[in-house]
Amino acid sequence: MKVEKLSAKEKAAITRDLFERYRRGETSLVENEVIESLESAFIPEKEFEITDELIDELDAETTDFIFKKIEKPKRRTLSPVLIGSVASIALLIIGFFVLYKPNSSPLITTEQEYLTTDTIKNITLSDGSEIILNSGTTLRENSREVWLDEGEAFFDVKPDKKPFIVYLRNGLKIQVLGTSFAVQSYSELPFQEISVVSGKVNVSTQSNQKVELETNEKAVYRNAKLSKQTTNAEQKVSWRTGTVVLENATAEELRLRIRQLYHKNIVFENQPETMSINITFDKTTPINEIVGEIAALYNFTYQVADDKIVFQSQDVAELP
Repeated sequence: MKVEKLSAKEKAAITRDLFERYRRGETSLVENEVIESLESAFIPEKEFEITDELIDELDAETTDFIFKKIEKPKRRTLSPVLIGSVASIALLIIGFFVLYKPNSSPLITTEQEYLTTDTIKNITLSDGSEIILNSGTTLRENSREVWLDEGEAFFDVKPDKKPFIVYLRNGLKIQVLGTSFAVQSYSELPFQEISVVSGKVNVSTQSNQKVELETNEKAVYRNAKLSKQTTNAEQKVSWRTGTVVLENATAEELRLRIRQLYHKNIVFENQPETMSINITFDKTTPINEIVGEIAALYNFTYQVADDKIVFQSQDVAELP
């Protein structure tokens, strides 16, 4: 069997898709068996360090492992695309076990409660901690461990000796004992942000970058770098009451907030290379008032339709 060589980016995309389908229960029996057998086949019983030599060895070993598996008739339906991604899957599993150690919950567990919402929603966990989810948020929870897969949430954590842990995309990890904080982690935005309303929060990355945050401080993860900044935390969580406060925001964040409150998509024709938007509005603010202010700031004309708002540069609009 000849398998076309995939790039690292293609392997990463396939891996994410495979694990997402596995989490939702949409993978085939063949894919399930292969994924679930990787842990026992490739994860050592003791701690180890991931090196270039180990990665090279795993890449070869995982490929051999899969080819041996598919020699059996019942496994011949395994696709070449899956074979090409297996080394990445093994490394991803190992990465989670190395980072979170045996005391942490695995990446995938049937005991997690899966929540998704298209409106602002309040939930109370079994330990008494409270979470407010913004619209467009997907979250899984298991006791005092939470996986925020997508979106935005405010956490009011009940104090306990056992740490409360939140896992985010790109290997970000938040650990607290008892505090309140907000997390913004939308895949369409080029950053993730953790803002502390009260108490202390520890944030870490897979590459061992760490920051400790106190009240009115935030951690920003952008371009694989973690930084600490001051902030107005109450403004950051104003979305809980339907108010949006944008401070030096990008066009991407403006699009997101308009879609959340007004269910309209923003289209920029001939968009400026950089935009820094400062505006406050809530669900009672007329949409024409918001877009009029943006248009005046950047010399745009605009049209508001049922499902979208189109901004156009005045220079383009005036061409014959």
